[in-house]
Amino acid sequence: MPTVINTNLASLYAQGSLNNAQNNLATSVQRLSSGLRINSAKDDASGLAVAQNMQAQINGINQSVRNLTDATGLLQVADTAMSVIQDMLLRMKQLSTQGYNGSISNDQRQNLLDEVKALNTQINNIATSTKYNGNTLINQSSAPTLNISGKNAGEATTVTTVALTYSNINVAKAANAVNTYTASSPSAGKVALSNGGTLTQTLDLASLPSVAAGGSVTLNFDKLGIEVSFVAPDGITGTEIADAMVGDTIVTAVGAASSLDFMAGSDTGVSNLISVAKINTRTDGSGDATVGHAAMTVLGTQITAVQSAITGGVSATIATAFQTLGTNVDSAVNQVSNDRSVFGAQMNQIAYISQNLTSQSTNVQNSKSSILDTDFAAETARLTKGQIMQQAATAMLAQANQMPNVILSLLK
Repeated sequence: MPTVINTNLASLYAQGSLNNAQNNLATSVQRLSSGLRINSAKDDASGLAVAQNMQAQINGINQSVRNLTDATGLLQVADTAMSVIQDMLLRMKQLSTQGYNGSISNDQRQNLLDEVKALNTQINNIATSTKYNGNTLINQSSAPTLNISGKNAGEATTVTTVALTYSNINVAKAANAVNTYTASSPSAGKVALSNGGTLTQTLDLASLPSVAAGGSVTLNFDKLGIEVSFVAPDGITGTEIADAMVGDTIVTAVGAASSLDFMAGSDTGVSNLISVAKINTRTDGSGDATVGHAAMTVLGTQITAVQSAITGGVSATIATAFQTLGTNVDSAVNQVSNDRSVFGAQMNQIAYISQNLTSQSTNVQNSKSSILDTDFAAETARLTKGQIMQQAATAMLAQANQMPNVILSLLK
């Protein structure tokens, strides 16, 4: 190699080595100070992509565990309410059996029924008030569609609005099931709304105050879960309303029962979806007498029938009514037990899912750590090596910078 002054190759080599040593040292310091092996994409582009995908999975899993915690709390609220309802049903069973006792008077049976009615009212109150974050749980709130038709439909003095007082119309039926209620007048001033089968309710409108011109009145068929509203541009009496409604029909159609859904995994597939079905434990609405939660509906209807029997005063009829009530209570107890068993099974299912997700999250985090986190043992060794290399490169750079001085000896 020629002896030159302008280009000091040894110094350039030493500078390059010093730069590399300083870069490696800076990288080690950054990794040790942040705890991350990958601090930017240049550190490990493919590793960063894999680690971020794993982090997305971890975030989804951890949120799913929190979702399931909420689901468990929701189910516990519903189950607790159903437990109280079941306790009241068991008391109603005791009272209905006592009512079928020939040694007591009708007045005493009325006393028994008063307690039954109070318990029944509380069942409905609990069903309505049992909520979780504003979501009703045991007062199923699907939204059946309604329409009205008939000879008086569209007239100013007849039906203008049909609404639902309770949302359990045909809730036990399949999606889009239809039920038709026809209005009739069994006697002057009365109007009956019936589906042609067992679901019938009669309102006596004879004593209804006259509705002034421009006023309105709402008929509440609470046992059927239907409200019918009228307007009176020219004024109308209750008897005239009953007459005007004769022949009208109200058609109800039900959509699919609503549910509360929880995602139980990082994937959005159906297999990771936990659905908690809303149910209906009210006894003051209608239902299909053959399927679903009809047991609760029939219970409410039979309590009314017992009251009618007591009012009639015939002991044999009253005893039979109490006997039927006891049978209905048994069906209601079984229905509540079935619902609670579903809740319990879902809580157990959720517990196992949560256990699996927690383990899955731990394992994925372990895999992500091996890619993303700093190995302090290895990195401190690299730091020590970098410090030594930096010192060595600095010393050699100093020596290389002195090498051109040898040329001065040639100029003497």
